[in-house]
Amino acid sequence: MSQSATDFFTSMPKSRQHILSLVILFIVPFVLFFDITLGGKELERHDITQWRAGAESIIEYREEFGKEPLWAENMFGGMPAYVVSVKKQVPHLDYLSRLFQGIYPAFQFWVMLSGMYFLLVLMGFRPLSSVFGSLLYSLTTYFPVIIMAGHTSKFFALGIIPWVIAGYWMLTRSDKKLPGLLLFMVSMTLEVRAGHPQITYYFMYLLGFLWLFDSWNAFKKNDLKNWGIVTAMLLIGGIVGILGNAERFLTLQEYAEYSIRGGSAIQGTEGLNESYAFAWSQGISETLTLLVPDLFGGASPDYWGPKSVTSGPHYLGIMALLFILIALFKVRKKVMYVFFGTGTLAIFFAWGNNFELLNHFAFNYIPMFSKFRAPETWLVLTSFSYSVVAVYGLNWLLTNYHEKSVSLKSFYSPFGIVLAILISLFVFTKSTDYINPVEIDRISAQIAQQNQVSPQNPQVRQQARNYVKTRLVPEREEKANADVLRAGFFIVISGALVFLLISEKLNATATVALIVLATGIDLVSVDKRYINEEKFVAGNVDTERYILSQKRDIDTYIVDNIHSDEAYPYRVLPLLDGAFSNAVPSYFYPSLGGYTGAKLSTVQDVLMADGNPLFAGPMGINLDLLALLNTKYITYGQGLNLPGITPVFQSQSGVVYELNNVLPKAFFVDSLITAQNSVEAYEYLYPGKTDLSSTAIVEDYEGSTSADSTASVEVTNYTGAEMSFKVSRKNPGFLVISEMYYPAGWKAYLDGAETPIYKTDYLLRGVEIPAGDHELELRFEPASYKIGSMIAWGSFSIQVLLTIYLITGLFLKKK
Repeated sequence: MSQSATDFFTSMPKSRQHILSLVILFIVPFVLFFDITLGGKELERHDITQWRAGAESIIEYREEFGKEPLWAENMFGGMPAYVVSVKKQVPHLDYLSRLFQGIYPAFQFWVMLSGMYFLLVLMGFRPLSSVFGSLLYSLTTYFPVIIMAGHTSKFFALGIIPWVIAGYWMLTRSDKKLPGLLLFMVSMTLEVRAGHPQITYYFMYLLGFLWLFDSWNAFKKNDLKNWGIVTAMLLIGGIVGILGNAERFLTLQEYAEYSIRGGSAIQGTEGLNESYAFAWSQGISETLTLLVPDLFGGASPDYWGPKSVTSGPHYLGIMALLFILIALFKVRKKVMYVFFGTGTLAIFFAWGNNFELLNHFAFNYIPMFSKFRAPETWLVLTSFSYSVVAVYGLNWLLTNYHEKSVSLKSFYSPFGIVLAILISLFVFTKSTDYINPVEIDRISAQIAQQNQVSPQNPQVRQQARNYVKTRLVPEREEKANADVLRAGFFIVISGALVFLLISEKLNATATVALIVLATGIDLVSVDKRYINEEKFVAGNVDTERYILSQKRDIDTYIVDNIHSDEAYPYRVLPLLDGAFSNAVPSYFYPSLGGYTGAKLSTVQDVLMADGNPLFAGPMGINLDLLALLNTKYITYGQGLNLPGITPVFQSQSGVVYELNNVLPKAFFVDSLITAQNSVEAYEYLYPGKTDLSSTAIVEDYEGSTSADSTASVEVTNYTGAEMSFKVSRKNPGFLVISEMYYPAGWKAYLDGAETPIYKTDYLLRGVEIPAGDHELELRFEPASYKIGSMIAWGSFSIQVLLTIYLITGLFLKKK
């Protein structure tokens, strides 16, 4: 086909080109998730199930009292509800997603695809080139992986990001400053409201580098005055946008200090523990999975890379490789290198522990870096940035292919590098052993346990290695070889299409259409590997109904017996169910366990950290600590024969054990120990250190107490978010309340007058009680929530007023 042949696409009006391009993008989610969009099914999402289970006490409170509880009492002994679930009081555009819940994730894909397309068109790229870039980013394999895992907030946060960058681009590079300001403002609000600060934090790096680049250009052009105005608009837009979610943002920011994100006094950290934060570091050679998805086995159990387990790789698409290299060799736009540099830095960050020189420095010195875990997640920034670079390469080709200076010879360098990479991949598949030393250790431990020998026994390790070689390696090798051949096939296609274009055998539209088609086939076919059709369930299956279907007879027994003689329920330690990684038991009764990535650091220290007091002592479990935490039941299998617990119900689903001496929700102690710091208080929680039923360990307190045989405590009201007590003593005393200590919002009122709450027994609350009869009330009233709500309404009002102003101006201009 000659270049003079009719090009039907470019002969269309621009508006029709955009409509046709968006229709192509609109179809993609239908193809990828056909069973949902047209098949009448929906996803069974693990994280959504966990969220719904953990939110049960919040929802019950909301339905009963018609307001937000702000405190959830059913997980981890109690925690702020806004970490789990809070209704957004201030409306915004994200409410539209509720209209499309039945076809999740198609709507979120449309938001992402259209946002990426709009950004690329705004950057000056052709419509079909923009389709190419939209597919590269939006069909990255990471998206089906997180969708199947139920990471809805992460997916929506990634879907809004292109709109945020588009707002920045419009505001900094077009004359439409106010529309750009509005877009940046609204998209920032939606990004923050998506509720995944880790994703937002990552992409702030890209915005920051773009701003530095633009600032340098303004300095060179002596245009700092105008750039200062634009910068001020960016700051205003960003601040107003972020404050659109202030009701949640301020409370979570406040909570971060006391959560595991804020560090631990026991571990001596101010953020996440390094080993915890750097879990799921991307292997250096594993980065090749950006080009060959199953080079390291794909998902567990075939995965053999350095991570403990994984649900799939970050596959960008082999079709992107040639065009990224064309961009790096041919495109002279410096802003392109901002995207390339940011994407490459994200790869270094993704290496985590495998690149200690950079990442341990960043962990200790870059603000907020230590707040997030799973370094491999940085690759979402790589995928986005490299997708833009690939579009630069394709766009350059479509713009310059007809120039006399452009010939096959001018592509020797990119083609040569692609060929070298392909050869290296073949060499890699033939030279590697497909064995992960960690799995050898794991299998050796299993064999050693069965045979009562040491895991380091040479024969045991050889047996483990032989098992891996004979049972696991052949399939891994086959998958890697198949994917390298597959990569070679698509490389040949991309190279052939470039050759046909520059030799004028195909016109520009036909070439880019075939590139888009090949890219779509490549990415969708790989994405399908990580879409587990077994997780598609009949449409309109209610999550709550699904949780209720998992209720067992042991759960029924506990529900029937969990309430005390007063107003409060006891707690349960559900060891049978993976106590600290499963929220389903907390749907039915208050649990010491649950499911969240942002627990209170004190709870993490006591219940889950290495060498924690809960699972310490000669019996393997600290029953005195459980009694202190008002825990009446433990669920487990047969054989938990410990003095101090009694099996009270058993069936095929498990056994319920009852603590014989559980302490009440609130009780007076006979003596106090004043701890000099939290580390000292923590040590007293270990078995045998002190009698926690009669002695309290208090920090920052100078009072005293004594035994009082006449003292009494009665819990008169308990909702989790509020609790009331009738207390009586002959002498002044100290009351221990078995509720998690959280100073940012909890208030205590003794006979209507506010009184201090003291940190007691490292993670609980204590209140000083004078002699006499008194009414004590505790309420959770965080000022940050009330202030945040007012600020969010202010942000929303500004955005509405600016929208009205722009629409009115447009109407008057047309009139």
